Amino acid sequence: MKNSFLRRRVFDLRVGVKDLLWGIKNPESFKRKNNLSPIMGRFSSYKFELLSGVKSDDYLSDSFYFNRVEGKINNFELSDYFNHKGYLPSILQSNAIPLLINSISGVVYDADDNVIDVNSAVDRLRNDPINDEFVIKRSVGTGGGESVEIGNADKIIPFFNLYYKKKYDFVIQPLVNQHDKLAEFNPTSLNTVRIMTLAYDGNVHHVSSMVKMGGPGGRIDNVSAGGLCIGIKNDGSLTSFGFDCYLNKTTRHPQTNLEFPEHYEVPYFHEMIDVVKAKHQLFKSHGIISWDVSVDNDGYVTIVECNTAWSGLESHQAFHGPVFKEHMEYIKNINS
Repeated sequence: MKNSFLRRRVFDLRVGVKDLLWGIKNPESFKRKNNLSPIMGRFSSYKFELLSGVKSDDYLSDSFYFNRVEGKINNFELSDYFNHKGYLPSILQSNAIPLLINSISGVVYDADDNVIDVNSAVDRLRNDPINDEFVIKRSVGTGGGESVEIGNADKIIPFFNLYYKKKYDFVIQPLVNQHDKLAEFNPTSLNTVRIMTLAYDGNVHHVSSMVKMGGPGGRIDNVSAGGLCIGIKNDGSLTSFGFDCYLNKTTRHPQTNLEFPEHYEVPYFHEMIDVVKAKHQLFKSHGIISWDVSVDNDGYVTIVECNTAWSGLESHQAFHGPVFKEHMEYIKNINS
């Protein structure tokens, strides 16, 4: 029931209780206002004011965002297809990570989409002339880095056999080459740029962005797996602070000890935005998408993942304040 009506109602109740308890502990929040949720939204107004330093009545609570924005403008019957990593290269047409192995419904395909048997797939991994390491991941359900493994053929093949035996859909991909400046944050992980875009009336808008990086020794960028995120301003420079998954603020990475200087510019940031805005036009049934993007030293942009359901808003507002402020009229119209 990933995107079911029932799940969203349960989520609404759970978040409402959580927000109310937070408000009781922070009584100043009862003095705040919220333009979209006059009663319960006041807690978000105060919470994100404390985190971002921006006082505003235009913050979106989690409940409002997931149920009355994402829940209204994204067709969740198609989300599992769009999020399926085995189909993503065909959907995007370019800028996707190549598929070395693609297993769908128990059938294994090679990089050229030819059906191959299990032994042939294993042999290709062991004798790959280009790649020393690979990424294997389930095609759906990898939130927080779950079911994602990275390593050489000897490490990957047991997971290949396990996923195949369990009849999971899964892909095996090469490692993505990231720009040297992105690698500075954490050299052991692929550090990606999360870009949120909003589409309506024939236009795609860049809403908010941040860098996601792995935790100490981590190979994946997920904040929920021990990593960090840092806000990216509209000019491509960083905020001077980052957050972990609990919204604890920090000014340096615990592994590299790298501070987050405001003068740092994310390489090819505007090029990444241009790519995802163009790709969003292909997702006509989805008004809001969160993209995980990387770029190499030559400026080639790779879309690592696109998130069309249950993609969080909290960190964006914690960095940048009310990121939907320019789109409030549209949001009010879809809820009128």
